[in-house]
Amino acid sequence: MKTLMLILLALFSFNAQAAKRALVYNGPGACDGCYQAANQIAIRAGLDPTYVNENGLTETSTQAEKEALFKDVVVWLQPGGKSSIVMQNINDVLKSALQDYVKAGGGYVGFCAGAFASTEMVGTTSYLGYGFLPGSTKVYKDRYQADVVPITWNGKVRNIYWEGGPYIYNLPNDGDSEVIATYPNGQVAAARSHFGKGKVFVSGVHPEATQDWFDDYGMQSPSGLNFDLAVDMVNWAIQ
Repeated sequence: MKTLMLILLALFSFNAQAAKRALVYNGPGACDGCYQAANQIAIRAGLDPTYVNENGLTETSTQAEKEALFKDVVVWLQPGGKSSIVMQNINDVLKSALQDYVKAGGGYVGFCAGAFASTEMVGTTSYLGYGFLPGSTKVYKDRYQADVVPITWNGKVRNIYWEGGPYIYNLPNDGDSEVIATYPNGQVAAARSHFGKGKVFVSGVHPEATQDWFDDYGMQSPSGLNFDLAVDMVNWAIQ
């Protein structure tokens, strides 16, 4: 009987782990290759990812449909792309449901465009973002060509893929918002904070970038790929 109970407990633990889901945005504004990379990070973090686009919820969605969308979800991943296009296409119902989800204790992880979208305004545009992260965002440098940038991440230098991503500024000094990584000039490259009971972790660079991203531009990363940093972002957001 004791052995049977241990087996059942092990199966329950496995099923509970397997039940943890991630929603990965792949609608308008998410670049091809970006949402797939974010999806792979969710898998590496031991989660079961599901793609969701701008029609994940609509004006006619019921409360039951809203609850079903976020059932067992522990994190929303907002990949790279064009944040202004993302926020123009996500309808108010889905945006509000996502805000409620994070506020109630869910996680949000944003890469590049996902960092732009995380603040009250999208960069220096007139488009409203999700409002998860206090502070503001602005593109790190005007030259949008992809580059490998030496980023100081938790005190150690890592060479990370960058392509038009932001730096974060005006973070409040309230003991809640935390700078995790900086660009060579000292500007904030990655930060995390709380939104209600939820956790928000964003990066202006792409630790989720796969080898083909570097190959496309004939670039190399002296420190190799940085999946571990992206997985750490997810793990922090879901704990």
